[in-house]
Amino acid sequence: MKSGFVSIIGRPSTGKSTLLNSICEHQISIISSIPQTTRNKIKGIFTDKRGQIIFIDTPGFHLSKKQFNIALMHNVHSAIKETELILYVIDIQDKPGIEENEILTIISKSKINFLVVINKIDIQKTKEREIMIFLEEKGIKKDNIIKISAEQKINIEEIKDKIYENLQEGPLYYPEEYYTDQEMNLRTSEIIRGVTIKKLKEELPYSLYIEIEILEDRKNKLFIKANIIVAVESQKGIIVGKGGKGIKTIGEEARKIISEIFEKKCDLFLQVKLRKNWNKNPKLIKNLIN
Repeated sequence: MKSGFVSIIGRPSTGKSTLLNSICEHQISIISSIPQTTRNKIKGIFTDKRGQIIFIDTPGFHLSKKQFNIALMHNVHSAIKETELILYVIDIQDKPGIEENEILTIISKSKINFLVVINKIDIQKTKEREIMIFLEEKGIKKDNIIKISAEQKINIEEIKDKIYENLQEGPLYYPEEYYTDQEMNLRTSEIIRGVTIKKLKEELPYSLYIEIEILEDRKNKLFIKANIIVAVESQKGIIVGKGGKGIKTIGEEARKIISEIFEKKCDLFLQVKLRKNWNKNPKLIKNLIN
């Protein structure tokens, strides 16, 4: 039986979280077209008769000197150090640039085996030719390149096969029925954050986080009280919406997802609170990104 840890890295919005969810067959990580939706190192677990793969989904790799981004990039670097194999995900629509060079440099220095995953092959207009030339110039063999569509689940089984080829014999780190090791509070807050980001689209994804005040199982029914924290007063109105319609919609959708995932009815109460300039507070950022 084989087992091991595999990190998923790449630029923002390349489909890393979609890939994780597709392989593990569960919604583990937030999926959004908004860059850098993933903040934490999210673990997904896949187990079959061949063994167990523990995936670590990472924030999108983006070169920036902003404090929040630096903290996110720390997560990427630490995830690489924890793994036996790296999946480097490239969006087939993106022309290779400075970030691709930087990522490959980091991978090369790590001395860890890696596979290049070219995602979104179901899309017609692509930069596939430029990507393949770039990878060839970098000396990456075709055997180490897999072309997939994470969303359409094309060649997902091939990825699993390739991963197992690169893993060693080892134990099961988690019980077979586990598909993530996230604690309930984190999963719940990520569900609420994901729904909020989806509803707001590009208005303020980086300027909010979720604070769980109460999460209790009351007679086989979840009781959750959570706060959507924003950094600027004007952002409260954007989330609440006209006549409270916005936050009501967020609550309804989040409640439905939480109930489906935890297989329990759910009472969810949401409030929007201001924590001025929280996204410039190093201590708070460190606590949120782990």
